[in-house]
Amino acid sequence: VDVKLIWPITKVRGKPRKHHVPDILSIAAEHMLASAKWKAVSWRSGTKGRLKARFAAVRVRTADGPPQRIWDKGQQHLPGD
Repeated sequence: VDVKLIWPITKVRGKPRKHHVPDILSIAAEHMLASAKWKAVSWRSGTKGRLKARFAAVRVRTADGPPQRIWDKGQQHLPGD
């Protein structure tokens, strides 16, 4: 939600950019979940006892847009529609 598309500041000479870049680099959902707060939830009784699992709620934004090289950070996917 906090990601904004900005025009990159050029550090070298050459053609100007045609596309915006996100101001925050994309990260894998696995890394976001590693630092998330997990909560144990049980939702009903099964034949072998309570059914329960651990859940974490994290807001993500799908980066399924076109890939673009951002400075020295390599290929980053832009946010899709």
